Amino acid sequence: MTRVASAVAALLCAVVASRLSGAAPGALPADADAYLRKAGFTPAELASLVAGQVVARVESTGDTGEIVTVGAVAVRATREQTAAYYDQMLSYVDGTVTLAFGRFSNPPTLADVNTLTLDDDEIDAIRSCKPRDCDVQISGEGLQMIRREIDWTAPDAKARVQAGVRQAMVAYVAAYMQRGDAALVTYIDTATPTSLKQEWQGILANSRYFQHYAPALREYLLNFPKPPLAGGHDVFYWTKEDYGLKPTISIVHSVIYQPPQEPGRITIAQKQIYASHYYDGSLALANLYDAGDKGRPVTVVVYANRSRGDMLKGGFGGIKRKIARDQARTAAIDTLGTIQTQLEKAPGPH
Repeated sequence: MTRVASAVAALLCAVVASRLSGAAPGALPADADAYLRKAGFTPAELASLVAGQVVARVESTGDTGEIVTVGAVAVRATREQTAAYYDQMLSYVDGTVTLAFGRFSNPPTLADVNTLTLDDDEIDAIRSCKPRDCDVQISGEGLQMIRREIDWTAPDAKARVQAGVRQAMVAYVAAYMQRGDAALVTYIDTATPTSLKQEWQGILANSRYFQHYAPALREYLLNFPKPPLAGGHDVFYWTKEDYGLKPTISIVHSVIYQPPQEPGRITIAQKQIYASHYYDGSLALANLYDAGDKGRPVTVVVYANRSRGDMLKGGFGGIKRKIARDQARTAAIDTLGTIQTQLEKAPGPH
């Protein structure tokens, strides 16, 4: 499932910064060590992490089509340098994998999506879309809008589809900003409609450690937009990515959270609120810890991604799950390794 690799790479651009509590120079911070052990990493893997190697583990679970990726790397750079590089990665459009990116205003406007374009294959998929038989994940309201407003015989039909998709994205994000999970899409592309609200809440219920490490943020995401989160800042963005199958448009709600009582800690969560293909829901959290090594700055990056996707359900699910797991682990190792390589070769106090 190539889209899983996409989410690992894109949703990895989330950061949780936590103060170091009594860890010796060169050792893992206590919270990071405890979390990674609970995730199944062996003492040998943790030792290799301290020594500078990337570690990653992936698990998949049952009929929910849920896949969990956990990875970590130690980077010889300051926490500030590492955090800045995350934002750079998030918005970088390479034209090969990440085809387009944009941030939404509050309230969102059409200018926020003016760089989004659809390929001919994507437009053809929309044209042939029917309830329970559609090659793009879409809601009933979205399908009705297309049938009502697009005249496929018009010479500018493709341009109208482009404009309609952009307008639908802006309207969807605006509704989510106002009503939270009540506005989340129900996909009708297959025989069994999929409620993103139910999938997301199922993912959150399975994220047991989230409640332990960031209970206020968890409740905020669950009850968004009210009550407001003290110390929290919302960011909404969209991406169009191509990992070798179908180009996929995603919309993400990211929350940057600094608990008022813990000024040295920052948490950033990324909640996927739409994907045009492959994904039924996704939540990413990551940790960035100060872990100085003999007076030199070291940042330990730990992240976890829990996602559900239709390609992991039923049929040849065992084969597909293995492919998804292998690709997710490879993507995690490649992405964390890139962060380490780029930061450690950059000028600065390493």
